[in-house]
Amino acid sequence: MAPILTPQSQAQAQMSLTPVPGQRASSPSGTNSISLGLLLDFLTQKTYHELTVLSELLPRKTDMERKIEIVKFARSTRQSFVRLLALVKWASSAAKVDKCAAISSFLDQQSLLFVDTADMLSHIARENLVHARLPNFSLPVAVDVLTTGQYKRMPTCIKEKIVPPDPISQNEKANVLQRLNQIIQHRLVTSKLPSQLSNLSIVDGRVKFSVPQEFEATLTLMGDDPGIPWRLLNIEILVSDPDTGDGKALVHPMQINYIHQLLQSRLFGDENTLKDMYNCLHSFCQSLQLEVLHSQAQRLIRERWGEHVMIDKYTPGQLLTLAYWRTQSFNIGKPEIYSLSIGIDTNDTAKPLQINHEPQLSMEEATDVNRAIRCDRLSIERLLVETILMRSKVKLKELQILLEKELTNVKTMIEGTPAILYMPIIEPCSQSEYLTITIDMQTGTYQPYIAHADSFLLEELEYCLNSEFSKLYQYISKIRYMLSVYHCKQSILQLPCTCSEKLPLVSISEEHPLAKLSQNRLYIRLIKHKNYYVVVEFNNSKNQNQLQTRYYLFHTKKAPFYDQASGGETPSQTEGETGNTFLEPLSLVPLDAKSCTHGPDTVIEAEECGRLKKRKLGSSLVSFKKQRTSRYCEYFQRELAHIIALCDRRIPFISLCEELVDQNLPFQGVQVEADGIGLVLKLCSLPATSSISEETRTAVCNALLECSFRLLGRNHLRWQVQLLFGNCPVKSTLPREQGPARCMYLSYELTGPIVKQLLHDWKAVGMLYQPVLELATVINDPDQPLSSLVEVRSYTYQKLTLQYGKDKTNTVTIVGDSRESKFHLLLAVVGSATASNSHMLVHHQLQHEFNAHRSLVRLMQNMCDSQLLLQAISKLPITPALGLSPQASTPAHMFVIIPQSSIHIRVIFRKTYCLDILCKGKNTVTIRDGAYCLFDVSKVVEGLTPTASLKTFLEMFVDESVSNMRRRSVNEDDNPPSPIGMDTGDSFLMSQHHSVPSPMARLGGATSGGFAHPMTPPTAISTSNPATPASPHTSMLSQPYSMSPGASGYPLASPPSIPSNIVPSPSSTMLSTASPALAAGSPSNIHHHAPSPGSFVPTPSPNIQMHSPATGPFISPQSISDNANSPYPNMGLAMPSPGQRNWPASPSVPGPSPIGRYGVAHSPGMAATHSPGSSGLGQTTGSFQSAGPMTSRPARHLPSRSWAASIPTVLSCEAINKLFSPAPPPGVVGGPAAHMCSPMERFLGSVFSKKHLQRVLQMMGDTLQVIPSNEPGVLHFHSDSLQYWVALNPNTMQTLHLQVKPNQDSKERWTADEMQVLERYFDTKVVCPPYKPNAIQAFTRALSAPIRMMKDLVQLMRLELLPDWTLKWTLQWCLTIPPNDPSGLASAGTAAIVIKNKMLIFIQLTRIGVNLPPGQDPQTVIIPIIHDIQNNTTTQADLQMKRKTPATSSIATVSNMLKRWNELCQNKVDCTIFAAIRDLMANLVIPQ
Repeated sequence: MAPILTPQSQAQAQMSLTPVPGQRASSPSGTNSISLGLLLDFLTQKTYHELTVLSELLPRKTDMERKIEIVKFARSTRQSFVRLLALVKWASSAAKVDKCAAISSFLDQQSLLFVDTADMLSHIARENLVHARLPNFSLPVAVDVLTTGQYKRMPTCIKEKIVPPDPISQNEKANVLQRLNQIIQHRLVTSKLPSQLSNLSIVDGRVKFSVPQEFEATLTLMGDDPGIPWRLLNIEILVSDPDTGDGKALVHPMQINYIHQLLQSRLFGDENTLKDMYNCLHSFCQSLQLEVLHSQAQRLIRERWGEHVMIDKYTPGQLLTLAYWRTQSFNIGKPEIYSLSIGIDTNDTAKPLQINHEPQLSMEEATDVNRAIRCDRLSIERLLVETILMRSKVKLKELQILLEKELTNVKTMIEGTPAILYMPIIEPCSQSEYLTITIDMQTGTYQPYIAHADSFLLEELEYCLNSEFSKLYQYISKIRYMLSVYHCKQSILQLPCTCSEKLPLVSISEEHPLAKLSQNRLYIRLIKHKNYYVVVEFNNSKNQNQLQTRYYLFHTKKAPFYDQASGGETPSQTEGETGNTFLEPLSLVPLDAKSCTHGPDTVIEAEECGRLKKRKLGSSLVSFKKQRTSRYCEYFQRELAHIIALCDRRIPFISLCEELVDQNLPFQGVQVEADGIGLVLKLCSLPATSSISEETRTAVCNALLECSFRLLGRNHLRWQVQLLFGNCPVKSTLPREQGPARCMYLSYELTGPIVKQLLHDWKAVGMLYQPVLELATVINDPDQPLSSLVEVRSYTYQKLTLQYGKDKTNTVTIVGDSRESKFHLLLAVVGSATASNSHMLVHHQLQHEFNAHRSLVRLMQNMCDSQLLLQAISKLPITPALGLSPQASTPAHMFVIIPQSSIHIRVIFRKTYCLDILCKGKNTVTIRDGAYCLFDVSKVVEGLTPTASLKTFLEMFVDESVSNMRRRSVNEDDNPPSPIGMDTGDSFLMSQHHSVPSPMARLGGATSGGFAHPMTPPTAISTSNPATPASPHTSMLSQPYSMSPGASGYPLASPPSIPSNIVPSPSSTMLSTASPALAAGSPSNIHHHAPSPGSFVPTPSPNIQMHSPATGPFISPQSISDNANSPYPNMGLAMPSPGQRNWPASPSVPGPSPIGRYGVAHSPGMAATHSPGSSGLGQTTGSFQSAGPMTSRPARHLPSRSWAASIPTVLSCEAINKLFSPAPPPGVVGGPAAHMCSPMERFLGSVFSKKHLQRVLQMMGDTLQVIPSNEPGVLHFHSDSLQYWVALNPNTMQTLHLQVKPNQDSKERWTADEMQVLERYFDTKVVCPPYKPNAIQAFTRALSAPIRMMKDLVQLMRLELLPDWTLKWTLQWCLTIPPNDPSGLASAGTAAIVIKNKMLIFIQLTRIGVNLPPGQDPQTVIIPIIHDIQNNTTTQADLQMKRKTPATSSIATVSNMLKRWNELCQNKVDCTIFAAIRDLMANLVIPQ
């Protein structure tokens, strides 16, 4: 049976088959094998050994024998390596063969083991076990093992032969080594040691001798017998080659072993054994050092130095000679040979390597160089470099001696490593500009360098130093000129000028001063002044370190030609110059450098002043300037910079003086200001301007104290003109304008007509000075009202800045423009202002008017009076928005503000209604309906619509401040009598009347204060109102008339005065009905009695005494004297109500006339008498003279007039502000309903909504029919089951209300709650800001729906008004298509209700009852609902074809839910709109 191999046995077998590297192993076939690496190592060592032996034996043989031996060595070595190469190539592919052989050998071994095992078992069974018997059991051994666990009966011989003895202890080792150290010390003391072996150490029974850079030897003694020789333990050669050896050992271990054996044999001698050991090792190390230096030299020549270094001689183990600076041996004048020798001292071999120099160096120099080979690093390059550095220093010292002998004033110095010779060429200069001369380390030649020199100059200077030393001074002169030019360029680098060494000049004669200058010159062009140059000339001086410098001012002009044949300079293109333009010299003026630099503002003059006057100021100035000059660079040419700056400043004054002479303006000449801070030119006087009055001209000339010109700026020069004024007429609030004298600064460009620009600005000063003088008389008088409203913020004589208003946060700046002869107004705000300047609305009108009258008093009076008005108007929304017009996709304006003048504003509301607003001053404003023509109130301006009930609405804002100006009868404003159709034959019309002066005459009066009012021509009876002129007859409008001179307030010209045969107001005898002044609906009675719209019962008017303003002959003469100052003098007639009225705020209707009871009904007089025409409101401006008794005429009816609002209504500015300021609706304090909107916008929006509702009803005549109403202002219409009344709220006139009542046959079908919901929804959701017309149209369509659908729509309104918080969603019925509608049916803002065979509505659901994180909006969904009227089904509108984007999950969820609800609900009686939508609100769940 074959043995079974365990994993452990398999691993052992595998390990036995794997040969260990470096050792012989048995191959699988049983033959011996060797590692390939070990074989390669053996072959390399064999080759190295044979090569070493060959190197030792070949020197003793002849040349032919040496060659034969070398060939044999090469052949045998080549064959060996070829075999090795073949073996390596075979080994790369022998892995598989080796693996198969190993497998085969393993299988053979396994088979052999099986056979051997069977044989052995058979042999034992047949021979050994035949007579085998069991021995007796060893009971004592078993007892010992079982009881004690040990077996102690083993024979001791086994232990003695196998177990090694115990080692000695550490103490014993220490004692032995200490004793051995003592023996070694004793032997060394008693023997003779060379001095070189003095560096030794004894440690652990060993002595180590160390010779630096040579060797280390370790010896010991084997006993304490004096005759025992030294035992050499170790040798370490310290010679290394860090440059070429790559850190490897230079001596082979076999050589070390050979030396070890040799030295050990020498140590067995009797005497001086240690000295023999030193001599042997020292000789070997020196030879090795020479070999290392030789190999380094070869590599140095091959890689870096090349032919500049050569090995002259090399004797192995004796001498190495290197030659350097080989080019110096080829010098014609003085050839020199430089070499370096390193060798062993033949006299004393114990000395280190010796170094010899050729030519010889001094002892100190040689000692410094020899240190390079005594260091830890053995390097031939370092030794060579140190030698060359020392040679360079010696050679530069020789050159220094020659230079100091030739140039006596030049001080040179040698510094640095490698040595550099420094030589200053010119004084002053920086160290970076010294001429530096160094020695080329490879060639030994001189290498000069100087800053700013080109390569050509350096090459010539190098050749001069090495070959032609006699020409050195010429090159030094060139370098001095070059450095001087560079210094000049650097000194003016920050100045506005450019440099060039040549100019493209035309031909000049030899007698020209420019031709006599030296060729070494520099042209400096002044950039700020064309054709001006500063010429700098350089000449040699006696001082060898300096050049003589002269300066010239060169003036040229452009020349169209260039004559090169005439001897002119050749043009050269330099920076800023082109060869196409040539210059012709005009003048060359020498500049005395001393006089230019020793002016009034120089250090020298300050020093002289200090010596003469003994002032501290002079000394401080000198010290300050010394501190400044000490900061300059060494090469900075202060003299040149000062001259250029002086020319740069003086040349502009030359042109200025010429221009002043041309304008005949006297001046004082150019002067230097105090402390030399600059130049100034002062004028003696300025000419008087002709555009102002003589008094103003005299005043402004007397106020001007000084006018001076100065130049400011560095890179960009500008003229600054300073005008000094005294006796300023006004006081400003700025701190810098508080002194007795004020300066005005004007800035002009350097090029251009400066004096003409100054004269223009001087004219502007005079233009502004005249209105300032007028203003000063008002604001400086504290009794004037304007002085408390206007304050001068700043007055610079160029512009005037005024602060105005009560809080003085608004400013206006007046700037004069003399070229256009007009003023410019700039508006701004200061301080705590929260809005922009309100006068920006009328900015152009203010500027135009001011340029017309040029009165600051009138300007500021207008601005102060109109400030509150414009602030209120500016609060109106004027930004275009969508949805404000029936065209939903077109943006429209809510308000459009159109200024007519600075105090006359027209406000357009949605291109329909117009408000004509006029500021009257004294905190009063008049407002009229701008839709009526100014001259004929029976005509309407094209494109506008009269505003219904505007007069009644405005009367609600009349406060007590203007109560003395308003009429006693508001109802007569609603129904002013018209003069049309009057009989012209009345006898009382023949009376003569005193004419009233025109408002233009009042404006021109001294007491008017310059306040401009809109003006119309005077009438024959009284002052006409500018807003409502006297009503002319239609036949009179065609008569020619002239434009009113004061019609700046209104754009239309006023008509002529009414002829004397026509009176503005008819006689009361011609009236067939009473004046409707006391109608029940009159606005004057609102405060007394205002019934609700629902009380349709007659209400008599209270008995109010009414007086006629007319004082004609039909009134008793006694009445004139009783109340002469009242506009309604002493009318003792009681005017009862003409009849009962059915609706408040309605105009009068025909009723019983009071003429039957009182005989005569008196007219309230001419409407213009009541109107607030001019500033004299409420006062009698004219009187009537009695012309005899009045003939009685039959009375006529006074019909209702729709143009009542054409008569202006007087309001205070506070009322206007309240009228136009955003506020919540009346009666609403806060909450969602408190939409901020101005009362005027609410009123106009309500009127607009009512008008649009009426237009929509006319288009829907088949479903909703309008019923004529006797109540004015009430819109009455009805549907199949309901009647509707729409009217303004009579209490506020700001909201539009709906009243709903069922028809007689439909009372049981509608509940009061449903009608109340319908009314409330109309008030809060339909006619609410921003008053969308399409929402009204959609609501009207909803009212035309069948009653069954209408009830469901009312329920939806209820859900929107009163949300059910138990549901998941809240509802909003979209009357217009929302902007984020996903259906894309129509543009946003379009009416969202369509009723035909089906009804389409839009609803928006908002998720409630979910806690959302801050900043996240609740979930909303917009659903288009389609209700099929015939099938009574409610579904979501399928608008996939209209929608370009795919349907979202919310749309699909809603659609599926409505389809499922329709399937479950089969109710065909009740409408399904409300039920389906409520089911959605209760159960809809849309995933996020």
